[in-house]
Amino acid sequence: MKTASILWFLPLTFVALLGAMLAASLPLWQVFNLDPDYYYLFNGLLVLEGRAPTDLGHPGTPVQVLIGAVLRLMHPFTPTEQIIDTVLHQPEHHLLVATLAIYPFVAAALFVLGRAFYRATGSLWPALLAQSTPFLSMIIPKFSLHPKPEPFLIVAACFLVAAALAVARTQKQGDRHAIWLGVAMGFGIAIKLQFAVLGVVPLLLLDRRRLFLIYPAATIAAFFVFVAPALPSYEIFLDWWTRVLTHSGAYGTGEASVIDPGKFPRTVMKIFGSKIIFTITIIAMLVVLAAYVRMRRRGAMAANPLARLAVGMVLAQVLTVIVVAKQSAAHYLIPALMLTGPTLAVLWHITAQATDPLWHRRAWQGVATLLVLLTIPASWSQTMELRQWTREAQSFDMSRYGGCAKIYFDSSSALSYAMQRGDMNSQGRYSPLLATWMPKDEYTWFTNKHSWWDEGLVWWNQKIALAEILRRHGGCAVFRGSQPWTLPPRVKKEIPGFAFDDNCKAGEEDVFTKGILCDGSPVQRP
Repeated sequence: MKTASILWFLPLTFVALLGAMLAASLPLWQVFNLDPDYYYLFNGLLVLEGRAPTDLGHPGTPVQVLIGAVLRLMHPFTPTEQIIDTVLHQPEHHLLVATLAIYPFVAAALFVLGRAFYRATGSLWPALLAQSTPFLSMIIPKFSLHPKPEPFLIVAACFLVAAALAVARTQKQGDRHAIWLGVAMGFGIAIKLQFAVLGVVPLLLLDRRRLFLIYPAATIAAFFVFVAPALPSYEIFLDWWTRVLTHSGAYGTGEASVIDPGKFPRTVMKIFGSKIIFTITIIAMLVVLAAYVRMRRRGAMAANPLARLAVGMVLAQVLTVIVVAKQSAAHYLIPALMLTGPTLAVLWHITAQATDPLWHRRAWQGVATLLVLLTIPASWSQTMELRQWTREAQSFDMSRYGGCAKIYFDSSSALSYAMQRGDMNSQGRYSPLLATWMPKDEYTWFTNKHSWWDEGLVWWNQKIALAEILRRHGGCAVFRGSQPWTLPPRVKKEIPGFAFDDNCKAGEEDVFTKGILCDGSPVQRP
């Protein structure tokens, strides 16, 4: 009972950290939150209707299915059409409930991970080291506080490592071991395709038949089970990933090539250089594994069943960096970052065999102290940063422009913008309904080409010209977005010679005005 209580401490602490960060960053329609939170909310509505999700970039289907299930459970006896109407009128409330519904899965997965290491080693030290993994990079909680793939990547990684530990410690392998590994892998890939790189984790654990037959078959079967609700939209998935895999730039852009050879090596080194704990852990594990191999050859050390797991985890971490370097974004590293704690746990276990117990205990007490001293300030700093972003985004009062058109361009802190983006990711299904009650003076300008639709100035499902908007609102318009370099070319294309009257900042967003100044006073024409 005491051991179980200890093993729940870090999972519950991490969930508490997620809650604190979530509270600091609300509402979820802010520019640093909405992608893909609102996309997943709208695709959850599709699932609720019994339709196939259409946002398959991750693919993320299990998350969208969970959101759809949460929406149904919130209104168990209400007709579907009425639920849709209620959700669209109260999106933040429903999205927040769906977010909180994910957190228990994260806590449970971290507990399972810790218990697996405790059973494999008989010690709480490696169990707690493994459970520390989501604290060791602030990218993990920063992205996992949202209703999107990242929290379920934590779940998938924990179950994959737990399943691998079961193989490492068993005296007799069975097909069920390979099947459970495949289920964890299939689930992770269905959450986010980058998880596939972790497939090498059990490389040295399974025998040939199970490694090359049972394990991949279970992975493929599990993947199709978990993405089954989205299979009618498979053409969207194939089109997106064909572009991503055959072009050298991010999100399917750039030259028709797999990578940019001029940038790739520098990006790899930059990733390793920016993730210090991650990189040091890999280097330390490689050094210890090299010493372990030498000592085994001399007969000076007994075989450690977790050493084979360590090889697979290090290989998965390095390969993830190589894969992510093509389209570098820190949160794409989360599957590999989730292996940092388990790698430290195995490092503890191997070094315990070869070092003096007193020295070993003191050394790892020092490691643990250092990790605590690094992670507590980092957690506080990340939470305060989110609070500051929220304060800056919310401090800019758009109500001062009462008679003007509000044009939100990529990407903007506005509920109507988040709803428009979410609806476009559900193929515009709910635009006709939203158009009946959303503000008539708020427009969206997609100044980039997006995954499932092209750029353009729209009001829900209707394209509209800038000149028409200005005519409707007496020549007064306010433009707000976080990518200001994308706006001028679009404006000049719409109205040659167009010039803004004023500009100002709203946190990380830029505001441009026409026919009015930033403080809300009218422009004085000569």
